[in-house]
This record gives sequence, structure tokens and C-alpha cells, in this order.
Amino acid sequence: MEAERFTVLVVEDEATHQMLIRKALTGEGTAFSLVQFTRDSEEAVRFARQMAFDVLLVDNRIPGTRGLDLLTELREAGVTAPFVLMTSAGSEGLVVEAYRQKVADYVIKDSGFWKELPQVLLRVIAGDRAKRREQELHARYERTNAKLEKLNADIRLRTEAIREKVRALRAAVDGLGPTEAAALRSLVEEIEALL
Repeated sequence: MEAERFTVLVVEDEATHQMLIRKALTGEGTAFSLVQFTRDSEEAVRFARQMAFDVLLVDNRIPGTRGLDLLTELREAGVTAPFVLMTSAGSEGLVVEAYRQKVADYVIKDSGFWKELPQVLLRVIAGDRAKRREQELHARYERTNAKLEKLNADIRLRTEAIREKVRALRAAVDGLGPTEAAALRSLVEEIEALL
């Protein structure tokens, strides 16, 4: 069985970093089938709307905007892929803002950052898929629970309707003569026992 392959949208305008990322993600034996590079936010939005990516790898400093602003724009456009932010100059404020915007991971572009990218991206994809499976299972559970609650309500309504009919039958039996009533009372009691 062939291993699963993943797609990545990389938003990076610096040629050297593009080359290093390409080397890390497109070499033989990597888990990535498509690595699409863009240099700016406009191009990134266009690609993200045209096709689904398993993960987005975005530099925080790109022409036209910041990576975190691009994340907001992509989320508003309906893009749900996990987001990995890259930055050359990290700060505590940026980390906090990234966390608030639900960035899946954060990469500092130091001298060997690109070597760890395949593992980082695979970990992020696996985490995202696990989260989506959990959400789907939860949604399925909620749908099943709603169906069971409806079925239970229907059963209660039908049971109450049967009880009403049995009460009416008992009243009718009580109006009969003693011999006829005895035989029917026994039948009514058997029905009531079932309820």
C-alpha cells in the first residue's frame, strides 16, 4: 500500500528560503505530493481558493500583508487547513497573537529551520486530522443522540395513547354485565401489565 501524500501551500517571498523549503519538502522519499509556492498574499488567497491544501506554511513578513493577517483573510474565505507561521524575528507578542488566532505551529527561521519542516508539517497534519475525526465523531454522536431522543419521545407518546385506550376500555368493561366483564377485565389487566 502506498503511503499517503500531502499538499502544502508555502507563502514565502525570499528566494533563499524558498529554495531551502523546496529542498526539505520535495526531495525523494518525502510525504508531500504537491508543494505550491507563492510570494505574496494575493497569490496565496487565489491558490487557497482554487484547491484544498493539507497545510499552509506562511512567513509572517510577506509583500502586501503579515502572515497572521493572511490567516484571517483565508479563514474568512473558508480555508480550514492548519496554519504554520514562520518568522525570522519572533517576539512574545507575536507568539501570543499566533496562539489566539489558532496557529497550529510556529517556526523560527534560524540557520537550520528547513531541516525540521517535514516533521513539523506532518505533526500538524496528523493533529488536524485527529481533531477533525474527533469533531466528526462528536457530530455523529450528537445526530445519533437526537434520533434516540426523538424515538424515545415517540415511544412515550404512543405508550400514553395506549394507556388512554386501555382506560377507555376498562370504563367500557365496567359498564358490562358481571360475566362479560370478568373475561374482558382479565384481558385489560394483561395489556396494562405490558405497559
